[in-house]
Amino acid sequence: MTILIVEDDPGFRCMMREFLLCGGFNVESAETGAEAVKAALATRPDLVLMDYELGDMSGYDAACSLRYMAATRDIPLVLLSSLGTDPLIISAFGRLPSCRGIICKTTPLDAVLAQVRSALGLETQ
Repeated sequence: MTILIVEDDPGFRCMMREFLLCGGFNVESAETGAEAVKAALATRPDLVLMDYELGDMSGYDAACSLRYMAATRDIPLVLLSSLGTDPLIISAFGRLPSCRGIICKTTPLDAVLAQVRSALGLETQ
């Protein structure tokens, strides 16, 4: 299964990439919202892990772009952001049909993996 990580912080993106690779996933990555849309169209990932604060647009704007394209509208999305506890962001992402969860970046990695597996419909281990 392939996961697309959309994260503007190179260190965090690299850490998540290595963690998910070790978890047995194929991983693609994007730094901006525009790169995320292009990568999602090109690779058709099984899941998108999306940060909220991206350089060129918000993660919500990128998620809406994915939602309105037939080729990407059914790709599940998990918000992984330092703003993952903000009520307005929770409410906005909660209205997106493809959103399968919201995780704060300070969440332990084993809990992140459990959320990823759940979003993909895999049993947690």
